Amino acid sequence: GLATPAGKNLADHFKIKLPVFGTLFKKIYLVRFTQSLATLVVGGVPLTDALKIVSEVVGNEAYKSLIDQTIKEVEDGNSVAVVFLQSDIVPKMVSNMLAVGEKTGRLDNILDKISGFYTREIENMVANMTHLLEPFIMVLIGVAVGGMVASIILPMYNLANQF
Repeated sequence: GLATPAGKNLADHFKIKLPVFGTLFKKIYLVRFTQSLATLVVGGVPLTDALKIVSEVVGNEAYKSLIDQTIKEVEDGNSVAVVFLQSDIVPKMVSNMLAVGEKTGRLDNILDKISGFYTREIENMVANMTHLLEPFIMVLIGVAVGGMVASIILPMYNLANQF
């Protein structure tokens, strides 16, 4: 089931592959990752330690394993962006910006920028989804009200026809 690590892993991979909502979930996990990492880096936490903490905070097994791979690369002296560039769950823009941030020594600044960008993207997506769902919800409410009215009027009508 979903309680096992394998089940959670499968569910988390499925979550980010969903049409429409998968993109939203990816952006949410990216914001969690970038905000948490930026806060820790600004606070002076060593990068490998910060990544270990963030891997627990991100809340998705696919991203957790990606961050765990990144920790290994960083410990071997490589860039944070190396694993991200090879991944299909992280947009290339994010990977490239991380690489630039690392080279220029402004990783915290870049992480804040990525986080801000994706926070706005999430807000826009949620607003768009809400606008798309409004007509559907109105129809649903109309059907429910119509059903209630029919369930009250029809028995009265049948009763009146008996006399």
